Amino acid sequence: MNAGFQQILKKFWGYDNFRPLQENIISSVFKGNDTLALLPTGGGKSICFQVPGIARKGVCIVITPLISLMKDQVHQLNERGIPAKALYSGLSIKEMDTLLENTVQGKVKFLYVSPERIRTKLFIERLKRMAVGLLVVDEAHCISQWGHDFRPQYLKIGELRELIPDTPVIAVTATATQETQKEIVELLLFKENHNVFKGSFARPNLSFSVSKELDTTQKMLKILNSVEGSSIVYARTRKMTKDIASLLLSYNINADYYHGGLVPEQRSKRQDAWVKNHIRVIVATNAFGMGIDKPDVRSVINIGAPESIEAYYQEAGRGGRDGEKSYAVLLIKEDTRQKLLEWVEQRHPDVKVLKKIYQCLGNHFRLAVGSGEMSSFDFYLKPYIQKYELPPQETYYGLKRLEEHGILLFNESVFHDPTLNIKTTPDDLYDYLIRQPHHELLMKGILRMYGGELYNSFVRIDEKEIAMQNGIPLDRVTFYLQELHNLELVDYQPKREKPQVTFLIPRHLPERLPIDRKLLAFRKQQDYKRAKSMIHFIQNKTRCRSIMLREYFGDFDGENCGVCDVCIEQKKKKSYQEVPDNYKAEILKVLKDQPMSVHELESEVAPINLDYFGKTLSRLFDEKTLHWNEEKKVAIA
Repeated sequence: MNAGFQQILKKFWGYDNFRPLQENIISSVFKGNDTLALLPTGGGKSICFQVPGIARKGVCIVITPLISLMKDQVHQLNERGIPAKALYSGLSIKEMDTLLENTVQGKVKFLYVSPERIRTKLFIERLKRMAVGLLVVDEAHCISQWGHDFRPQYLKIGELRELIPDTPVIAVTATATQETQKEIVELLLFKENHNVFKGSFARPNLSFSVSKELDTTQKMLKILNSVEGSSIVYARTRKMTKDIASLLLSYNINADYYHGGLVPEQRSKRQDAWVKNHIRVIVATNAFGMGIDKPDVRSVINIGAPESIEAYYQEAGRGGRDGEKSYAVLLIKEDTRQKLLEWVEQRHPDVKVLKKIYQCLGNHFRLAVGSGEMSSFDFYLKPYIQKYELPPQETYYGLKRLEEHGILLFNESVFHDPTLNIKTTPDDLYDYLIRQPHHELLMKGILRMYGGELYNSFVRIDEKEIAMQNGIPLDRVTFYLQELHNLELVDYQPKREKPQVTFLIPRHLPERLPIDRKLLAFRKQQDYKRAKSMIHFIQNKTRCRSIMLREYFGDFDGENCGVCDVCIEQKKKKSYQEVPDNYKAEILKVLKDQPMSVHELESEVAPINLDYFGKTLSRLFDEKTLHWNEEKKVAIA
């Protein structure tokens, strides 16, 4: 069967060979064994479920919380000729109904589903009629309360398994501690013959370093001028990304910025320009990087520490995927420890604040108590905060805490591609178009471009391409489609991108809101634990950083990396200890009278062993005994 897997890999992805562990994982899944695949960022997790998803009969259902990644993978599968669809908040009932019915009829091979959708009656009833060959739980750490991104909707996956008991499950994640791994296996009801595969977290070509700086921007410039090639600079706020990109441009470093607040066209254009090396440096928030497989990133610079080791490893791990030497540099300031602990407090508002935020939301959307379950609304945070005079940071994180309780879902940016479905029969549409020639050119052009599938399902369309191919102005295309929609000849869902909030349960009175105080306290305690692990990592000066990262994720094999800042410093010290101090006194004696160039100093001392002389000189510089004066000569400090 291995040859069959390789044929699939070659046919659809163009690769000749699998990466380490991929084939073992695929074989386990294909045989019907529940499987946990723990692979670091860039380890090729999607191949591990997409190949057996193709090989096994029936639809492959992929549960993932990342809408942007979901849509990207659906697009890539469709481009390879593999029928895939995505079901998430923001789709109309009609779109969801048509999509699920087509899946039941076997027209969809991969169905990507956001976790809040799996608990709806619409999905469950159709699931009972589906032939499901494989169930995939992506970002599987979300099921664990120990995990850094807990999603209560994931807890429903166990119930889902009871409806499809003979379907194997593969759970994949890049960041799971040993506690989280144990919970994944338990909560997903893995069978006794399950398999666990762990990729190595060692990145021997990636040099991790932490640098405490008064001026992090100057250090960043120094790194970018020293390390050639593509780079990512991670910043904590959207404003910082724009400011840093402007600074880099002023120093003639080709850069642009990226964050979740940009419109899809901007994000796509900037990401594509960076991937193709038209932009050297992308300055971004943590919204950047998921699903991007750019192998030749030579440096990843973090301005300020992420809130956890999980987050840092994921961001830093985007460097050097081609196996070539790369650098992951974490730039911190004196107050970093204090800020990390303060952020934990900010991320966990009081229960009273959560209830007030919830009550204001219900009032804002005029929901009656008992109504609103699974209702989605366009939601702009800033005017909402201003209207109800709420504290901005507490409100933002309060929404995230309500999300952790399964009360609502807050998506900061939901992009809905334009879709079209023809509701009438081909004959009735033809009769209409004969009588309405202004619509005829458009619809005939659309049918030529997208085919008969338009009669059976919602098809993603490109309005600009339609306009160009048929010589119709873009505003006319959207106007005519809206006219046909109003006439109920087609169902046209135009492009839109807006933040959304979805009420996952019926509206409650604030005093009856199902908030688990123990869960709140536990999540806060876990965040403190993660922050302290991050503090320990940045304050460490004695242990190999690569080993510290590996051990955090339960990978206890391997030796010192030899390339992180700690390992390099220890090599220096060891090298110095092996060098006798024969030349120290002579160097200081010669320099006592006047500073000299290195060449002049060497001539005066006349060392027999040049290697010992050079190492002694380096040690005196590192010890701050010597320094370079304004004339760039060696002088006593």
